[in-house]
Amino acid sequence: MLKPFNYKLFLENINSKYRKIIHKRSDQLPKKLSENAPFPKNCLVEISNSCNHECIFCNSPRMERRLNKLNEKTYEKFISQSVQHGMEEVGLYSTGEPFMSKNLNWFIKTAKENGIKRVYITTNGSLASIDKVKSAKKAGLDSIKFSINSATKENYLLVHGKNDFDKVTQNISNIFKWKKDENIDLEMLGSFIYTDKTKHEIDLFKKTFDKYLLATMIIPAGTQGGRFNSDIKKISTPSRVKKSKDDIHPCSFLWDRIILTCEGYITACAVDYELDLVYADFRNSELDISEIWNNNIIKELRKKHLNKDLNNLVCKNCLYGTNDAYKKIMNVSYEKKRNEKNEKKVTDRMQDFQIK
Repeated sequence: MLKPFNYKLFLENINSKYRKIIHKRSDQLPKKLSENAPFPKNCLVEISNSCNHECIFCNSPRMERRLNKLNEKTYEKFISQSVQHGMEEVGLYSTGEPFMSKNLNWFIKTAKENGIKRVYITTNGSLASIDKVKSAKKAGLDSIKFSINSATKENYLLVHGKNDFDKVTQNISNIFKWKKDENIDLEMLGSFIYTDKTKHEIDLFKKTFDKYLLATMIIPAGTQGGRFNSDIKKISTPSRVKKSKDDIHPCSFLWDRIILTCEGYITACAVDYELDLVYADFRNSELDISEIWNNNIIKELRKKHLNKDLNNLVCKNCLYGTNDAYKKIMNVSYEKKRNEKNEKKVTDRMQDFQIK
């Protein structure tokens, strides 16, 4: 069986339950990887790149790309075309917080009405009130994953930049109680991205949240697609390990899912904060999504991954743990608006966060 590039993270005992989900994703990969790929059954849709938290390991508060939201007509076009080619699952998130979108339920409902079998989201949980989740479930939501990156109130504030630990915990408890009392079919998952400062909280995390969640992904903080390795290496020891060609595998995102940005671009990366791996302008293209999926740009990127020849690509920093210069794979025009205030707040917290 071919494996996602980061499969080794899920071999640890702490991820035994979540491993089944990763194996399902592995089953969606082609039997043999090549430049041409069968159309995937899974996609990610960035309905917005805005987030209400400022996680210390995340590129969001450092992002230069202007905040935006996805055009509804572009989404309808994407979903209707994708379903015709076998799309079954839609994740309504990428770099942003889905509950910041006022029309989240419309996106969910539209996917379901077009024949999508499973709609899922990842959220930090601070805006996921019981009423909002009930409404999302009514629209057709199948799965919700909570990103909770500390098991203590003090470190949660340091990691997330927001004092929302109690609120998130209460939201999860309320949703679980509603789900149990009314026999609601809603998958509840979790993730804990730990750093050197919070790794010791894993047992406490499991004690606190395992009673609510079907499975939890517990992994060390990484480089967010290779975009700011120098900062991550200050707070996460595993990210300091440089890898050789024998250690890496091609990124499975290039074969197992298609990703739509809030500007209407198609990108190869789920955390493409600066649109470095955009390979098509879907919003303004007359090409069908199936043609875009195997255009010359993405085929060349797949070839480079298969050959492990990633020079001048942000992918090299992600997979090898380097901090090399890189270029975009396609000329993309977009508005920039750097939030220096948010960036400074993260930089200041970094000083408090490092283990002395």
